[in-house]
Amino acid sequence: MRIRNWSLGYFFGYIFTTIGIRSFYRKYKVVGKDNIPKGKPILFAGNHQNAFLEGAILGYVTRSPIYFLARSDIFKKKAANFILTSLNALPIYRERDGADYRDKNEEVFEQFYDLLSKNRRIVIFPEGNHGRHQQLRSLKKGIFRIGVGAESKYNNELDVQVVAVGINYGKFENMGGDLLIKFGKPIAIKDYIADNSAKQEENYIELVSELRKRMSDQMINIQKMDYYDLIHYTMKTFDAEIGLLEQNERTDLVSEFKRQKGYIEKAESYIEKDIEKANVVLKVALEFKEGIKKEKLSSWLFKKESHSVFGHALLLILLSPLHLYGMLNSYLPYRIPAWFVEKKVADIHFHASIKLLAGSILFVIFWGIQISLVAIFTDNYYWAMYFGSLIISVWISYKYWISFLKLKGKIRYNKLQMQKGETFKKLKIQHEKLKEFVHKSYQK
Repeated sequence: MRIRNWSLGYFFGYIFTTIGIRSFYRKYKVVGKDNIPKGKPILFAGNHQNAFLEGAILGYVTRSPIYFLARSDIFKKKAANFILTSLNALPIYRERDGADYRDKNEEVFEQFYDLLSKNRRIVIFPEGNHGRHQQLRSLKKGIFRIGVGAESKYNNELDVQVVAVGINYGKFENMGGDLLIKFGKPIAIKDYIADNSAKQEENYIELVSELRKRMSDQMINIQKMDYYDLIHYTMKTFDAEIGLLEQNERTDLVSEFKRQKGYIEKAESYIEKDIEKANVVLKVALEFKEGIKKEKLSSWLFKKESHSVFGHALLLILLSPLHLYGMLNSYLPYRIPAWFVEKKVADIHFHASIKLLAGSILFVIFWGIQISLVAIFTDNYYWAMYFGSLIISVWISYKYWISFLKLKGKIRYNKLQMQKGETFKKLKIQHEKLKEFVHKSYQK
């Protein structure tokens, strides 16, 4: 594979990624970009929840070509191989890929060494695989082997930098969530190069420990896996209460990140002090989640005793023509990728990547055809007005749908309260117990 800077394929990938990120996420923010060294080869070390998306996100954020590793088996099909290589992906081989997998990986690493010698930027996921939880798993030392290998090949003159990246999703698999990217201070590989192999192995251990600390600082990291459901669920459900307790009620992404980090620390400490009580509350959390899932409800509904629906319903009726216009023009490019991943892609970690990229491409195609037809069959600049109407209507349609789902939730909640009193009472008590857990986490 030849080493490229901005290839045509990468350029188009960048364009579609830009469209996707701008439309897929409700809001996004980048913090610590000034920590990225200029004019030096960089190994970005990021957490890994989505299969391909993190590499695309970092390419978009840094405004520069990014190279990244992907497991070799997904390169087997010609179409996938073409797309991945166009996006600067390189295959990494595993033991299951054959006896010569080590030799193949050495070839890939040689390409990385050459890339680093040209001050390129490479994304490595030190966890080695993707996972849906907001948790930093154990790190592999391969990232440092690449860095040390590059320095050794070029007489320790490259000054390779490792930059920890935290990629924090509000909802990692679906659109409408938030995205916060945080860059940490860089680590200079040359400061950890040893004269002998034994000392180098010690340095690898030290580097992994330091990188783990820096990555953890940049991401939401729930370490108590046995209590993950309890901590994560209460963190998301009781954000307003946590904001009061943390004295941090601002709604921007950085404030939310700090608030969540503070709560995780408090909750894990509280669990450590009283495991028995934590086990009881964990059971409550799991039962509550299962209960509201069965009743097709959301946790935010339980913050009130009942919900008014008349005004909400009337507003939706009045806005329904705008929603219908937006849906007719945008339903297919939105729905086709969603249908495809639901039916054909078992691994949820690939869902967001496919939805974002495929959706961006389909929207450009569908809207391009529609705008072209308007331009052909009308005079003046009606096509520009039509394009503007598409953007506004798809936004309205999305907001309308979210509001419609909330209305359905309110109706179901009120119906549950009237028709299944005992079930409602049980869920309400469970909700209060979870809220109590949040408050007790802050008691000294």
